[in-house]
Amino acid sequence: MHRLRPTRAVIDLDALSRNFHRIASALPRGCEVMPVVKADAYGHGAEAVAPRLEKEGARSFAVAVVEEGVELRRAGVLSEILVMGWTGDGQLPELLRFGLVANVHRFEMLDDLASFARGRGVRVSVHIKFDTGFTRLGFRPEDLGELIGKLEMNRDVLEISGAFQNFATADSEDRTQVHQQIRTFSGMVGRLGEAGFRPPVIHVSNSAGTLRPPHWPEDLPAPARVRPGLILYSRFPGVSGPEFEDVMSFTTVVDQVKRVPAGTRVGYGGTFLTSRASTLAILPVGYADGVPRSLSGRGSVLVQGARCPIVGRVSMDLTAVDVTDLPEPPSPGDPVILFGRQGAERLGVEEIAEVAGTVGWEILCGVGPRVPRVILEEGRPPRVLTRFYPDGDLGFDGSPVGYSQGQE
Repeated sequence: MHRLRPTRAVIDLDALSRNFHRIASALPRGCEVMPVVKADAYGHGAEAVAPRLEKEGARSFAVAVVEEGVELRRAGVLSEILVMGWTGDGQLPELLRFGLVANVHRFEMLDDLASFARGRGVRVSVHIKFDTGFTRLGFRPEDLGELIGKLEMNRDVLEISGAFQNFATADSEDRTQVHQQIRTFSGMVGRLGEAGFRPPVIHVSNSAGTLRPPHWPEDLPAPARVRPGLILYSRFPGVSGPEFEDVMSFTTVVDQVKRVPAGTRVGYGGTFLTSRASTLAILPVGYADGVPRSLSGRGSVLVQGARCPIVGRVSMDLTAVDVTDLPEPPSPGDPVILFGRQGAERLGVEEIAEVAGTVGWEILCGVGPRVPRVILEEGRPPRVLTRFYPDGDLGFDGSPVGYSQGQE
């Protein structure tokens, strides 16, 4: 892969598969995994991730926006794709053309979708989103009367194929809000049923709700799906254990090694001052690639299987680390792990996020588009997702694919 820059995200689809089956095997009978593959599958490359999960048995997927659903279709995904977020009236032709399922969470969207479907002479499938206490998107309990009235008016063009909500605190030991949300959701779905609308598919649980399932009311149909996101790709802090594997390793190499005397200032603003004669390794990676600037002077990387501190400010394209305490100084080209494993040592996404003052979701999604994704699957040559060599000319005998793959 000599034409690729050495800063790469290595994606292990076999680890992804094992995480998927760990989740699926723990679910009640009749409940299925609906993988969340929004935000380019949390930075892992949706056009590689979703087809593999479909091969493993996933029969539905969740994305945030129409464009993400279109990308999956162009990657060959045939399963149901639910668009969980914003959908404007200008995107409805693509929604229909690519066979995507809309969510409806506000009255204007319902009106636009019904008008569009009626004008095309088609009936479209929708999932109704309820706001049961998260206070984000969705219809609130006080909206039910008007909602049922509008659904009655549009029975001919809207097929209510699902209802869903999202837990706000499923990862908390205090289950008070979780159970309040279930009671609210139960009441809202019950009122829909009384009006003759009985969604065949109910889904309420994110990753935390999947791993720590709440008690479910007996008078409400059991959830048909769960919507794991982060737990497909990495550990969920405080909820999952080491049986869940890291799918992405974020790697780079040493560019330059320099020996500097005590009293040397490092990086923008000279915020780090060496207290001793030091050996520094300069890495060709920065915040434009996904190393949070908040790791400046706080984070670490793995070099030779040991943790080495980041010194000075992380800049856009470069990061300096102190390698003075290594038994032998590294050489240019030596591998560096920004998160992942090196030897027996693991530097996890959740640890990076804690030091950076954020969450693992942001760390994974923050690995930038100029970082190539090297896709590994047992028994296949590596594939590459990259925006820079869409012709596949990468100088190695593999099966590279570009972000433009499948475009019409």
